[in-house]
Amino acid sequence: MEQTSFLQRIVDLVFTPSKAFNFLSDGISYKDWLYPMIIVSLGIIILPLFFRDVSYDEAEKKIKLTEERIMSNPDIPEDRLATFEERMADAKEKIRDSKENPLALRNLWGYLLVPAMLFLQAAFFTLVLLMVGNFGMGEKIKFFQLFTVVMSTYIIGGSGFFMNMMPGVGTIEMLVKTPLIVMRESTDMLFSPGLIFDNIDSYFKQFLNQLDLFRIWGVAVMGFGFAKLYNKSTATGIVAVSIPWLILVAIGAALINANNMLAA
Repeated sequence: MEQTSFLQRIVDLVFTPSKAFNFLSDGISYKDWLYPMIIVSLGIIILPLFFRDVSYDEAEKKIKLTEERIMSNPDIPEDRLATFEERMADAKEKIRDSKENPLALRNLWGYLLVPAMLFLQAAFFTLVLLMVGNFGMGEKIKFFQLFTVVMSTYIIGGSGFFMNMMPGVGTIEMLVKTPLIVMRESTDMLFSPGLIFDNIDSYFKQFLNQLDLFRIWGVAVMGFGFAKLYNKSTATGIVAVSIPWLILVAIGAALINANNMLAA
């Protein structure tokens, strides 16, 4: 079988996912997952630079709201208030330093962790899918075969929950959302059913809000790869991937909702 170029694989991933993972039948090498990881990592590092001021403004507003809420609470002891004020002062100083010294090593080291965090995020979901496939479908697929599928779909879209990336981690996702974030001056950019609500003030609304179009697209494409590896129908592959994904979305929505309730 003729070897498919990496560029053609990306084109297939977007336009003809039924062909995107045909190369898996020929075996894989580290390049098959490393190249997508490099592309996605560069997207996560470079694209947010275009809306870094928006991110800083949001962080400062969040600190201000937290300060107002805590300082207006008469039940908090003086010693705890003093500790809280020190922590808030440190947070403000870090934001100020990041604004004024963006190229300082202390403010750049986080970028070096992006590939590692992305690897761990993809590895976690890969292990979840391995349990579904290897124990539930009678096939024994190797870790990096399925890891390649998961990492490849991050080129389309992916949750940024574990990396504190509200817009998501997908490269195409970020390319579309970045100019919209700049125009709206808000990183809260999800193309989900949550758009129909004025306020995301309940767990159910938060759950719906996490069902971003790009992430659903990525999961669906992941289903094609899963089906290819386990020699199942496309529908079976999509369902097998979607169920654990929805469970993780439900858990993430619960954590976000709980955090919002504490901050209210």
